[in-house]
Amino acid sequence: MVSRTHYAFNSTKGNLRKPDLVGLLEEEWLQDEAGEKGYLFSEYTLQKYLDLEYRLGEKVLTSGEESLLTKSTGERKKLLLNYQLAQNPDFIILDHPFDGLDAETVAHIKEQFKVLAETTTIIQFYTRSEDILAFCNMALHWKDGRFVKGRTLEKAKFFQHKISQKPIPKALVTYYNLSEVLIDFRDISVAFGEKPVLQHINWQVKRGESWQLTGVNGSGKTTLLSMITGDSVKGYGKELYIFGSKKGSGESVWEIKKKIGYVTPVLTERFDGMHSVSDMIIGGIYDSVGLYKRPTTLERKIAEEWIELIGLQDKATKRFRDLSEVAKRLVLIARAMIKNPPLLILDEPTFALGDADAALVVSLINTLSSGSDVAILFVSHRTEPGLEVSKKFHLTKGEKGSTGQERISLTG
Repeated sequence: MVSRTHYAFNSTKGNLRKPDLVGLLEEEWLQDEAGEKGYLFSEYTLQKYLDLEYRLGEKVLTSGEESLLTKSTGERKKLLLNYQLAQNPDFIILDHPFDGLDAETVAHIKEQFKVLAETTTIIQFYTRSEDILAFCNMALHWKDGRFVKGRTLEKAKFFQHKISQKPIPKALVTYYNLSEVLIDFRDISVAFGEKPVLQHINWQVKRGESWQLTGVNGSGKTTLLSMITGDSVKGYGKELYIFGSKKGSGESVWEIKKKIGYVTPVLTERFDGMHSVSDMIIGGIYDSVGLYKRPTTLERKIAEEWIELIGLQDKATKRFRDLSEVAKRLVLIARAMIKNPPLLILDEPTFALGDADAALVVSLINTLSSGSDVAILFVSHRTEPGLEVSKKFHLTKGEKGSTGQERISLTG
């Protein structure tokens, strides 16, 4: 059997686009070394098959009554991988294959890649050093608009990036008569049609607590969050209490959202205009996309303090859309916090960030947790090094829906 050489590319060192990845499929040196038959394992490829099914009803990865549209992220990636492996490729390009996947699924897919590596050349794109496949020991470089082979892949260095130790800016908004228990699920079960999702969930989130919500793909984390934020009607008519009021007792969705700071990487796609960093953060006071009224002197001052806290003083007047990805995440967190919410939900805030950038976001979260009264709900498949959360709520998937269990968190 011919010994295969496998490569890895650190995506934090280049802003690559879909044509760049597709171009690698046609690289002469790669085809000469591995063979001509290559596949791209990527969200781009999945999106192509999703579009085929949605627009034309054409199914490639599924058959019969099964639909790719209803599958979770993990299920879609498994279907794509199995399909591509069945084509007996000479090489396969893995575009951040583990992003958005739970630890159990990652371990399963890694075993598949390990077997595949015996007969197929693998090129892996990654941002987190823990994701690098053990056999991908040669570096790939981006030079003059194309990929070239490098030397042995260097081991990752330990990053200790931290937010400046400044006090949390003064609160612009104060919430009176706020209950000690902010979120209270009392024996809540949820189903979509005949499919049970959550089963007998009992969970309380109190003021000032820090939690991490965990569970495998498809275990109901998104459903749980949407019931808290008011984006799902599944909480109505159940023993679900948000900020002391039973869901459906007269409060509006907007009244709930006023008291919640919500951050997810998807938000960066909504803010694609000409908004400055300063205006983005001030807009958080009004929960608006952009700033459409003249801010007060005090609002400007508090925004400046948040910008100083996250270390972006030199970028205050820059357009948000032109920032680095990690800077955008820091701004979104500051934007969520400027209205002094009792609850801050961070949904995959370190998704697709490199080690150093993720450490910076974690440092900011720790600063907020120790320096303010906000309750933090951190949602991620990863166990982030250094993250200081005191509790975990874990969803365990079952045939009758996921059950929930509180766990003591081992931080750091």
